[in-house]
Amino acid sequence: MKLKQVLEIQKIVEGKLPIDMHDKWVYYSDSKQDWVDISELDIVHIIRIIRKHIGEKSNEQPTE
Repeated sequence: MKLKQVLEIQKIVEGKLPIDMHDKWVYYSDSKQDWVDISELDIVHIIRIIRKHIGEKSNEQPTE
């Protein structure tokens, strides 16, 4: 499922979306060597992008 589909479902469930969710956001794809609109990406690919740029894989639960 693409991000734009997830956002449409969210809009139906919540009744509206935050205004910045209507902005176009692009991501540089190393594999395509081009800029890609993230709303056109599959949600699994977006999660992989986030993992790549934000954190390390861990099986440990965060402590509070």
